[in-house]
Amino acid sequence: MGIRTGAQYLDGIRDDREVWCDGERVKDVTTDVRFAGGAKTMAELCDLQNQPDMIDKMTYESPTTGDRVGLSFIQPKSAEDLTHRRKMFKIWSDYTCGMFGRSPDFMNVMLSSYGAASDAFDSEQSQFGKNVAAYYEYARENDVVTTHALVSPQVDRSRAPDAQVKDIAARIVGDNDKGFIINGVRMLATLAAIADEIVVMPAPSYPLTDAEEAKTHAFGFVIPVNTPGLKLIARPWVVHQNAGSPMDYPLANHFDDSDCMILFDNVLVPWEKTFIYRDIDVYNNAQKNTHTHTHTSHQFATKDLAKAEFMRDLAITVARSTNVDQFLHIQNQLAELIHVAEWVESCIRTSEIDCFPGPGGTVVPRRESLQTVKFMFPPQFRRACEIIQTIGAGGLFMVPSFKMLDSDLSPEIEKYFQAANIDSHERIRLFRLACDAALTSFSGRQQLYERYFAGDPVRSSAGYANSFDKEPSIARITALLDRWEAELG
Repeated sequence: MGIRTGAQYLDGIRDDREVWCDGERVKDVTTDVRFAGGAKTMAELCDLQNQPDMIDKMTYESPTTGDRVGLSFIQPKSAEDLTHRRKMFKIWSDYTCGMFGRSPDFMNVMLSSYGAASDAFDSEQSQFGKNVAAYYEYARENDVVTTHALVSPQVDRSRAPDAQVKDIAARIVGDNDKGFIINGVRMLATLAAIADEIVVMPAPSYPLTDAEEAKTHAFGFVIPVNTPGLKLIARPWVVHQNAGSPMDYPLANHFDDSDCMILFDNVLVPWEKTFIYRDIDVYNNAQKNTHTHTHTSHQFATKDLAKAEFMRDLAITVARSTNVDQFLHIQNQLAELIHVAEWVESCIRTSEIDCFPGPGGTVVPRRESLQTVKFMFPPQFRRACEIIQTIGAGGLFMVPSFKMLDSDLSPEIEKYFQAANIDSHERIRLFRLACDAALTSFSGRQQLYERYFAGDPVRSSAGYANSFDKEPSIARITALLDRWEAELG
């Protein structure tokens, strides 16, 4: 089959999935206003890779069928493959201004890294590596749109999931000859409402203990969104419900990819879709042994680059509109945004150049370069929002609805809302975009998303510091002091 069109994708998610939002069950996610914008964008991404001028940039020939399949599924064998893959990431990310965080390339990379290291899912007590390899091929050949649910919602955040007093976190409650049964909840499934399938796997920041009870939380699998007993509880839409025009919240209307709590109501997971079952060692080491987190970092760092460039370009455009770019402090703030985009790209390129051999003949991008983006970009994005607020100033408070341009007051609107270098029409749509990027609920959600997208930043940062090889640093400083002391004679 290979890559799908947007129409094929939309047809695929018109099913009996159980999505709940704002106190009601959603009838059709492709037409419901709260989800239709994200679904439409997802369809556009599918169509983009089908364009004749994009085929070679966004796809490659399947090694098994010869069909054109998404380039984000490639298992890279060289630095050149990593660069080629990154350029594909960038096309989708630029199209969405870096604001559609869970575009399918993120999960495609995850699945490809699992597939390349499928033997990491085999152990003395379980042999599920063949399922992992088979699903990777299935997803690649059918252009499946997946999302993931990695984290257990902890009622008591001081305790591990298996040590919670209340049975809320998803857990294994039984099995039979067809599969195992899971009950409880998982989060944070961005895109789930408009995805084809959900991959439920371990979060690297939350390892399980070796307690017997922990085995009920040691699972990994993939399952269709429309599976009986699977319920998706979506957060409210981030667009103002009484907006006069879609242009008032242009980013939210296009790129709100939703976030869902996944409720498993005694859901049967087939054995053939199982990746991990009651195997704590495989569960705790799945991310490390497959280098999945490093490969997905390659994708989301590219997303961060697109977002950094968008925020830079938006700030420059807003500043020029009112001539505030003539002020020295504004020029310094614009320079900050220019620098951020440059260092993000430098880190990505360095990770490709310094790649190293990985499982199954693949190469893995340099982890340290991508970790730099992971930990430093979130505060830089919040700073970009602050800079746009500073540049827009009071004009962001007073920008009217785009609909006012078609109202009875349109002559007054045309006169009183112009800027030094653009007319009222241009200023209103530009400042509405700036508001959505830096002020609205959409912006707030983006800032929170960046903060936690790659896991708990406190746990992740501490884990990274603990895993860093400190001995060369200590040896260097000690040798330096020894040499200087020896010079004293």
